[in-house]
Amino acid sequence: MARRSGLEDTGPGLDLIPMLSVVVHLVPMLLLSVRFLALSQVPARGPVVSALDAPDKGSLSEQSKKVVSVEIDEMGFLVGGSPGLDPRIPCKGPCAPGTYDMDALGQALVTLKAAHPDENRVVIAPTGDVSFEVVAAVMAAAREDWSSGKARALFPEPLLAVRK
Repeated sequence: MARRSGLEDTGPGLDLIPMLSVVVHLVPMLLLSVRFLALSQVPARGPVVSALDAPDKGSLSEQSKKVVSVEIDEMGFLVGGSPGLDPRIPCKGPCAPGTYDMDALGQALVTLKAAHPDENRVVIAPTGDVSFEVVAAVMAAAREDWSSGKARALFPEPLLAVRK
């Protein structure tokens, strides 16, 4: 009588080689995408909420004159923080990502930095209709001035506010 081994044939097994191949190729791609995601971030801190009493309307209007801000809307830029500066910078044509007057904004930001030399923050407040390219260009213009050929820090800590 022949002896049977303890193993029985249960039919075809699972072929996991294609699944392992997908995992082996997917993991490096995910790691690369996470690395590029970290390179594309712009550091910006949010406003600090205080537990102090709320200021009255008079002190708020005085404070708003001191806050360096750039509001972006469908008409152009509205720059705040310097009483001697014309606050409105219109677009060069119909407002689109290429027609916002970035040169005039850069000059206004240099003037604001001269008026507020110790200030490191600028509040950038776009409306919902403004494209991301314009917001990114305003953040870049607010961080550094390249008009003299060398980089000069203006407002290295931009704050992004939401306007409706």
